[in-house]
Amino acid sequence: MSASLISSNVPLRKQLRALLEPEGFTIWESASAAQATDHFRQGRFRLVILDLDSVAPGRHEALKALKTASRAPLIALSGTDHDADVVNALDHGADDFIVTPFNAGVLLARIHANLRMLRPAAQPADRYLVNGPIRVDPQKHEVQIHGRSIPFPPKSFEILRKLVASKGEALPHKDLLRAVWGDARAGHTQYLRVYMSQIRKKLEPAGLQDALSCTPQGYRLEVLAEDERV
Repeated sequence: MSASLISSNVPLRKQLRALLEPEGFTIWESASAAQATDHFRQGRFRLVILDLDSVAPGRHEALKALKTASRAPLIALSGTDHDADVVNALDHGADDFIVTPFNAGVLLARIHANLRMLRPAAQPADRYLVNGPIRVDPQKHEVQIHGRSIPFPPKSFEILRKLVASKGEALPHKDLLRAVWGDARAGHTQYLRVYMSQIRKKLEPAGLQDALSCTPQGYRLEVLAEDERV
């Protein structure tokens, strides 16, 4: 497995390398997001870790560029943990947010949790999850709406998969957070607000954005007819 470590902080890169290499990662180090995107052209990465503090200002542009260049889970590191910083990082492409200095065990757990999102799920008799014009393929990590493939980042894909599988029932906020981010993020409702907004944008071209709603019980995706356009 290849991992891209992006930071101008050399001691931090050394710390991350020492942590990840025993886990079986081949490490590529970059001092900037631009250098990292050059590396992406040379091979496929399973993980991207970006030190936000080393690309400020311009952190949001760096996140967008990296997420465009690679679909690998992108973990953002920062020395600040204000809600606005977390929300902005997630909104601009990060899949997870870790505060530095970090606990090594917690960071590894977050990395493995993000990588699990990319593993094919055990397949039932019917491999697809379907709600009207929305079809989700858990094995190939693909979403089709009205027969058109729509790219979804790992976290957004996992949320949509659970919403489609719920068959119109509301999923409690904490249950979604635990399922996608683990117990440590069960109270971080701002994560859901960001990702639900991103999912609505994905549904909007098909006119389905209003099918996703927030209720007192949680988030729900209403049951849709095959040719429905809300």
